[in-house]
Amino acid sequence: MKVAGRFPGGGVGTKLPVRAYSSGCFDGFSSGGGGMTRWIRPTWQAVLAAVVAGAGSPVGAQVVQERLDLDALRKIRDEGMNRSQALVTAGYLADVIGPRPQGSTAVKQANQWTARQLEQWGLANVTVEPWGTWGRGWERVRYSANITKPYPQPLVGQPMAWSGSTKGLVKGPVVLLDATDSASFQKYRGTLKGKYVLLGEPPKVQQNFYIEPWPFLAMEDPPRRRRFSQEDLENPNLKPDFAWSPLATRLERRKAGDRYADLVRQLKAEDIAALIVCSPMPYGIIRVMAVPGWQDVRQAKDGEPIPAVVVTLEQFGQMYRNVKWGIPVEIEASIQNRFVTDDSLGYNTLAEVPGTDLADQFVMFGGHLDSWHAGTGATDNAAGVAIGMEALRILKATGLKPRRTIRLGIWTSEEGRHLGVAGWIARHRELWPRISVYLNVDNGAGRLRGLWTQSNPYMAPIFHQIFTPVRDLGVSAIKDGNVGGNEHQDFDDVGIPGFTYLQDPLEYVLRTHHTNADTFERLIEDDLKQAAIVLAWTAYTVANRDEMIPRKR
Repeated sequence: MKVAGRFPGGGVGTKLPVRAYSSGCFDGFSSGGGGMTRWIRPTWQAVLAAVVAGAGSPVGAQVVQERLDLDALRKIRDEGMNRSQALVTAGYLADVIGPRPQGSTAVKQANQWTARQLEQWGLANVTVEPWGTWGRGWERVRYSANITKPYPQPLVGQPMAWSGSTKGLVKGPVVLLDATDSASFQKYRGTLKGKYVLLGEPPKVQQNFYIEPWPFLAMEDPPRRRRFSQEDLENPNLKPDFAWSPLATRLERRKAGDRYADLVRQLKAEDIAALIVCSPMPYGIIRVMAVPGWQDVRQAKDGEPIPAVVVTLEQFGQMYRNVKWGIPVEIEASIQNRFVTDDSLGYNTLAEVPGTDLADQFVMFGGHLDSWHAGTGATDNAAGVAIGMEALRILKATGLKPRRTIRLGIWTSEEGRHLGVAGWIARHRELWPRISVYLNVDNGAGRLRGLWTQSNPYMAPIFHQIFTPVRDLGVSAIKDGNVGGNEHQDFDDVGIPGFTYLQDPLEYVLRTHHTNADTFERLIEDDLKQAAIVLAWTAYTVANRDEMIPRKR
C-alpha cells in the first residue's frame, strides 16, 4: 500500500422487446469455455439493433454497436454470486469501525482498512491519498439526557455534528425560540442563560405522513414501494429522489444556512444550556444534521461551539406543546463530544485493475466512505463502498484484462460538500481528458435497476446495449434526468461523463438516510451481490470500447 505524502494547505427510457428472452437467464447466449472470447450471436445483434433504433440518439450522431463479451459476464456472475465479499466488507465498516464523520479517527481507520483489503485481494496501485485540509474532526463520546418535568422520561436524541459539550450534568428549564436570524433574536437577549432552547416548531403530521415542510418524506400514506416495478421503470415521469439543483438554488440554501449560523452565535453569547432541534422524521427516527456554522467550527473559528441535540419528533412536540400551554418543562443532560486535531488532512483510498493497450485511459467508479453518526453509515454509504470494492475484486479474481485501466475511488467528505472528490479532481487535471466515464453508487443498498443520463444525449443507446445481457438481474431503465448530491456530479461539472445508478429505493429516503436506522440490518446480501456484478460488467464493457464515452457539448 502506498500512502501518498502529506502536503500543506487548503484543501428516455426505451423498452427492450420481450421476445429477446425465452427460457432461462441466458437463452441465446454462448456459454463459451476456455480462454476464447465469445461475442453476441447474430440473433442478439438483431435485438440490439432494435434497441439502438428505439433508444433515441442525437440528430446526426452515429450509433456504435457495443461489443459484449458474454464469456467475461459469465465469469463475473459466477465470482460475484458464489464468492462475494460485499456483505462482509459493508459489515466491517458498519459494525466494527462504526460511524465515520469526516476528520474522525474512524474515517481514517476506514481509509487504511479498505486499502489493506484491496491489497490483500491483489489490486494494483492501492493508495491512501490526501485531498486537502479538512480541519478539526468531530466525534461523539457520551450522551445522557432526561426530561424531569412534567414527568420523568429519557430524552431520546443525538448530538448534532460539530456541536460542543456541557460542563458535566446540567439541569435547566425548557424555553421556545421563535427566531430565524439575529434581527428576530433581539427580543430574547438576556433571557436564555442556562436554559434549554427549543428551536422552531415541530413539523405538521397528518395521516402518518408529512404535509410540510418535507412532503417528499411521505412515510406510509400513500404507501411507497420498496422496489421499482417494470411499470415504474418505464414511467417517463419517474424522477430522482435527489434532483440536481441549479447553482443559484444551492447558493440561496447556503445563505439561509448562514443566517441560522448567525443565530447560533447569538445563542452562544447568551450561554444557554443547549440547543434542542426537532428530527424531521416520525416514529422515533432521528435524522441528524450538523450544528449551523459547522464549517467555521471545523476550522476552529469562533471558539468552542454550543451543545446541540436532535431529539425525536414526538418528544420535541410534547415539550413544545407543554411550554406553549404554560406547563414547566425541565431537562437534565450530560453531553460529551470531542474534536480530533492530530491530523487536519482528509484522505481518499484508490486502487485499480491496470489496462492493456489503452492503459493510460480510465474508467472510474466509486462511493463515499464518510458518514453521519446517528447510525453506522451502512446504507450511506458503506453499501456503495462495498459494492465498488467487490466489483474491483471480481475483475481481479476473474483474471479479466480490460483495455482501459479501471480505477476505484473511495472518497471522503461527501457529507462535507464533496471536498474529497473535488480535491482529487482538482489535483489531477492532467487526467481529465483521459477519463472515459465515472460511475457512482450512493443511493442506499438496493439493487441497481438502470442509470440516469445526467442529460447526456448519447448515453441511452450505449447503456441500453450494455444492460441487455443483465436484464434478468432487473437492470433495464435508462432515465433522462439530472441527479444531484453524489460524486458523479463533480465529474460532470468539469465535463467528464459522470453518472449515478438508479437503485431500488427500499427504505433509504424514508427511514435510513442520515438517521439512527442506518445500520447493518438494512443491508440485503443478494442486492449487494447484484449491484457489484452489474457495476463490474458495466465498467469492464466500457473499458473495452474502441472510443471513450462521448462528452456532453
